[in-house]
Amino acid sequence: MMDAAAPTPSALAALCDDLDALAPQALVERLRAEVLRSGGSWQTDDSGLPALRIIALHGITISDMSYVSAALRWRFAARAAAGGYVAPAAEPQRRTLQRAWALSVLQHLTPATDSVRASAQALLDRMIHPGLQTIAPPAAVPGQTIAEAAAALNAVAAETEEAA
Repeated sequence: MMDAAAPTPSALAALCDDLDALAPQALVERLRAEVLRSGGSWQTDDSGLPALRIIALHGITISDMSYVSAALRWRFAARAAAGGYVAPAAEPQRRTLQRAWALSVLQHLTPATDSVRASAQALLDRMIHPGLQTIAPPAAVPGQTIAEAAAALNAVAAETEEAA
């Protein structure tokens, strides 16, 4: 498939935001239009026989037994490639989608980098505990004992709590 240049992460995130608003069948149609717009080809199979459906778009290739399943998985992979979500959504349906994406990433069902996995965990944490602040651990010091490292982390936590 001749794919146009991969979009920037911000353009991919904007596409993902648009896709998040779509019902499954509308998502398939939007991805089909995007594949055709980018110079790719879309194979339609009306035989009803089991076959692998493949969506290859913007450098992300996903296959599944139906276009709906492949489209849902493609959306999750694209969101991971875009770096995840910035913040939990206000709308219940989008929050449910964000939660499903984060769990998919954390359970290694959606390929993602360590930083995207950390982002997915932070997203779930903010959904569960909206006032939660993530504290970055202090850098490891060679020769530091566990007790010294715990004391350093407690000091950072206390500073963060005082600042809030």
